[in-house]
Amino acid sequence: MWGTWLQQKGCIMVPAFNRRIYSSGDEMLKSKPIRRPGQDLRTVPTYTIPEAAEFLAIRPRTMFSWYEGDEPILKASATCGAIHLLSYRDMEEAYRVYLLGERFQFSLQFLKKSMRNARKMFRSQHPLQRADAVKECLKDLVYDKPARGQNPRTITSLGKNPGQQTIEEVADMFSERIEPGEFIYPWRFASTDHDSRPVSMNPAIMSGRLVVVGTRIPVNTLLGYRHAGKSVEQIANDYSLDPEVVEKALIHLGVRQKAA
Repeated sequence: MWGTWLQQKGCIMVPAFNRRIYSSGDEMLKSKPIRRPGQDLRTVPTYTIPEAAEFLAIRPRTMFSWYEGDEPILKASATCGAIHLLSYRDMEEAYRVYLLGERFQFSLQFLKKSMRNARKMFRSQHPLQRADAVKECLKDLVYDKPARGQNPRTITSLGKNPGQQTIEEVADMFSERIEPGEFIYPWRFASTDHDSRPVSMNPAIMSGRLVVVGTRIPVNTLLGYRHAGKSVEQIANDYSLDPEVVEKALIHLGVRQKAA
């Protein structure tokens, strides 16, 4: 019954999950999906693209472009009409695309080509969720397939020479920013500053919202106080935080402290 009703409203859900009521296929979601008993928190589609873009400090227009068109770079776990819903695993994948473009300087066309080849090779709509497999080699993206049984390890080009194997060593690109399935450490300046971790996301902490690293304090709460006129120092004092941590968390959302 639910499946038929959702199809009539123009909704396509991947995978199926329980949900509350949508007013219509053309209106914004009134309530986010409900987690099924036993469902992995990381797979629940709970972020809209504007939310994901804010948390990851990516331009919303840019992020929308990754999920739209005839050959999108990424596939959302769920859609309802024109609304894309992303899971935590999708967020990891989106942030990897950001890092590939901003830090490692791979072009959009190269990424489209590489992801198309990776989907075929992995037989998966989410190849960048295989963070252990997609790596860098000589300015190419490659599939690092470990040895299994009598089959030796292989390193196969995804971008420059799709399907061609290479013997060069590969580099792990995402370890500084993403602990697969555990933490995302987004940072507005991740392309140039590889160490700062002012904020983090974890599916088991505050339902996967963006928080000040090492705490359960949502960054949007700090933003609300900042918009209400409180200074960074006052906010830091209220939450027993280092003012520099508060300032960096707000800068990540695009808010800078005004000079005195």
